[in-house]
Amino acid sequence: MIMTRVRAYAAQLGLLAALVALAAFLSTGPGRLANGTTDEGLRSDIGALLSSSRDLTFSLDGNRLPGVDLLRDDRSVRLDQIRDGLPGPLPGLIEDSWFVAEAGPVDAAVAGVFLKSCPTRVGVRRQTGSDQATRMVEGRRPKSENVSSSSKMVMEAIVGTTEAKALGLRVGDTITLIGRSGKAAVRVVGRYEPVDAAAPFWDDMRLAREACDRADEDTRYRATLLTDMVGVDLAGALTGEYEERWRYRLDAAKLTADQVPAMTLAIGEIRRHPPEQTSVRSAVDATLAEFEKRLRAVQAVLAVVRTGILATVAGLILLAARLAADRRRAEYALIRARGGAVHRIAGRVIAETAVVVLPAALLGWLAGLLVPGRPAVEEPALVAGFALLGLLAPAIVAAAGARRPDFTGHRGDLVAGTTSPRRTTSPRRITSPRRITAELFVIGLAAGGAYLLRSRGIGSGASSRSGTSGAGGGVGVDPYLIAVPVLLAVAASLIALRLVPFPLRVASRIASRGRGALAFLGLAGAGRSGNGSAALRSWPLSVLVVAIATGIFTGTVASTVGNGRDRATDVAIPADAMVTGFSFAVETPERIAALDGVTAAVPMLLASAAEVRSDASPLISQVQAMVVDASAPQFRVPGRELPDALRGATNSDVVPVIASPRLAQRIGSSGQVDIQGRRYAFRVAAVRDTAPGLGTGVREFLVLPSQAMPIPDFQPLVPNRILIDGTGWDPDAVRAVADEGQRAQTRKATGADVDPTAVGGTGLAYPATVTTHAGYRASLDERGVDGVLSFTFTAGVVATAALALLAVALIVLAGAPARGQTLSRLRTLGLSTGQGRGLLVFELVPLLGVAILAGAATGAALPALIAPALGLDDFTAGVPADISTDPFLVAGVVAVTVLAVIAALVVEDVANRRLRLGTVLRLGEDQP
Repeated sequence: MIMTRVRAYAAQLGLLAALVALAAFLSTGPGRLANGTTDEGLRSDIGALLSSSRDLTFSLDGNRLPGVDLLRDDRSVRLDQIRDGLPGPLPGLIEDSWFVAEAGPVDAAVAGVFLKSCPTRVGVRRQTGSDQATRMVEGRRPKSENVSSSSKMVMEAIVGTTEAKALGLRVGDTITLIGRSGKAAVRVVGRYEPVDAAAPFWDDMRLAREACDRADEDTRYRATLLTDMVGVDLAGALTGEYEERWRYRLDAAKLTADQVPAMTLAIGEIRRHPPEQTSVRSAVDATLAEFEKRLRAVQAVLAVVRTGILATVAGLILLAARLAADRRRAEYALIRARGGAVHRIAGRVIAETAVVVLPAALLGWLAGLLVPGRPAVEEPALVAGFALLGLLAPAIVAAAGARRPDFTGHRGDLVAGTTSPRRTTSPRRITSPRRITAELFVIGLAAGGAYLLRSRGIGSGASSRSGTSGAGGGVGVDPYLIAVPVLLAVAASLIALRLVPFPLRVASRIASRGRGALAFLGLAGAGRSGNGSAALRSWPLSVLVVAIATGIFTGTVASTVGNGRDRATDVAIPADAMVTGFSFAVETPERIAALDGVTAAVPMLLASAAEVRSDASPLISQVQAMVVDASAPQFRVPGRELPDALRGATNSDVVPVIASPRLAQRIGSSGQVDIQGRRYAFRVAAVRDTAPGLGTGVREFLVLPSQAMPIPDFQPLVPNRILIDGTGWDPDAVRAVADEGQRAQTRKATGADVDPTAVGGTGLAYPATVTTHAGYRASLDERGVDGVLSFTFTAGVVATAALALLAVALIVLAGAPARGQTLSRLRTLGLSTGQGRGLLVFELVPLLGVAILAGAATGAALPALIAPALGLDDFTAGVPADISTDPFLVAGVVAVTVLAVIAALVVEDVANRRLRLGTVLRLGEDQP
């Protein structure tokens, strides 16, 4: 019996099941994908850190020098003790660990070093796991000896192949370490190669170049040799340079975003209470804090979009339940006429609905499980909630309608008047006080929620900025505050649908004076949409408003963030590309400009600690100074402009500059600045928060136009940046020319040649990097959790557009039976099929237009209304997130409106064919 009725009403139940399956999938799949993208962002951020920042390193407190007694106390056994004593979840996240005992690095006398006036820095260390991480290619492993006579102390070490080549070392050579307490001679007894040169074991001991503290040298080597326990103990005792540390590598593959708050608390606990006699060194907690801050903002946007989409789907499920119950209104009335109870009808509907809804919910959930990613904690509750909604909503609607059975199909917006004997009981339009109260309550709820959202943020507790870990990991959220955007959209729809009948009624009266009846009949039907008993027509339109508002909100936020990142890119890279290095020879820009595809190459100097003296006070400040040719074409592009006072400046003893607000407030209107050993007088011509070429993170700066500076020919400014314009140029060729320019500048400054095969194949401590404008802009979309934001924007716009069109289809189906009767009667008066479609246009287009406009206005206003809770500034790389709307978004709204009208006509035509209009008129009842 149940299956017979299910087959009879397969269309209505199939629609309901499809919506439940969609809701179950949307409750599962997108959340998993967002969590997976968030976790990958966290792993990428942690993986990009240097080992000194990423690893948890515990150093022995004090300056304890080793001695003979320490040789019997192997502190490497504390590795497991310290790890097991770490607060959770840290012990389970540790991938590997090492004990390090190191002497140095200190100045060393090494034969064959080309930078003789700036000694190479060498350290010797014992590190657990050395035997497994190295492969001997020459000589043997160290076997240091310690006897009572200091003259017989023998310290042995092995050197890597790369270090041996750079330092000119051979097996049998001796290195003298020069510490603050004395000297230690270390004999090289072997040469090794790493088993895995990229392994984290080598992170803090690779051969490197570092700045030299002597004026006649540029850089020098820093190298590490491996020794045994006796060797490092003796070297530390003799040089007075000794350190012990326990290093723990966090496994990025095990990190998930929901662990971030617990990890931050655990590292904070370690800082307050480190293991005995140790102190912790790590910057991973700062990275986690910054990630959590950005994650909160992402979760806020994601929560708003996801809530809007799920609320739209819930509204569609309710509408489908209402459609299914309305199609069977006569059946339920007949059951009631035969003595059937209301609860029996409800039970009957539940039994029928369960056959299709529960399997649909299960299928939707299983489909969501196929999406890669980490499940959210609220996933089962959401799936169960939508399954219950799809199961119970048809029964509740059917039971409510069966309480007052109806066979006549009269208009719902005309109800009996008062029963007073002094007045007739002619029908009249009324608005239910209950509905008015409910609407006012929703409007008040939305207004109060918007106020709380702006003042408290979207998180649970006092503020979203202090929220605890919640679903998805990263922020606890207040369900009421998350629902505020949906409430605002519903409130906007209620207000719009209350106001729109009045102009429509006026328009229908004007249309009634014309010759045709289509406009009058259509506008009269549309004008009744705001009446109290027309809930079947008004609340489905609220669903459409929510869908449109969510889509416009998503698009507006995407446009706002995109425009902010565009501005940040122009500030950071004010050209097609920027070449960055330590220092370039003066002729390097000309050589780059001569490459194929390069149209312009402008030298630029960034001095990170330029001294600024004020004319108004003896104050001396150190700021970031940028020197560049302000007349270059790069600085005439919109978004990258420099003030006219700098672009048009010519050679002068007093140079016009741009100053940051804080610096201008301190130094006044003029002063002097030291640039590469020369002092230049300046006057403040403009005050700006940012300047193109400096990026958005610099707070105190000066920008000087090089074309106006009295730079002597015998002491030209040496650039460390080069701005490039052009198309089709080869980045590798640019990088090669730039590196050669750096080596040339090193030769000029030091008089020594640079081996281009050393230190990574360039011979440079800081090889040149080429950052394109497009590449930098793309990187802003891929940082950390920003991948979730891009996914949210795309999914939000696509999903809401599809749901909006589906809402239009269901709205048309909701009124199809009543319009079918009207069309049946009008066709007996000569109404054609085309005129019937015109009647539908006159009736639906005003309502759809109002709903789409209300949704668009609400969606566009939402980002500005709740901007403090969204934290959009966290996504725009340091520039203010000014709310902006993409013109293509406006065109999209128009396109959705046109598609909605087309969809309405198609759905109405299909519904009329199924209703068989002649049968409807003849029987006076709705047919499935």
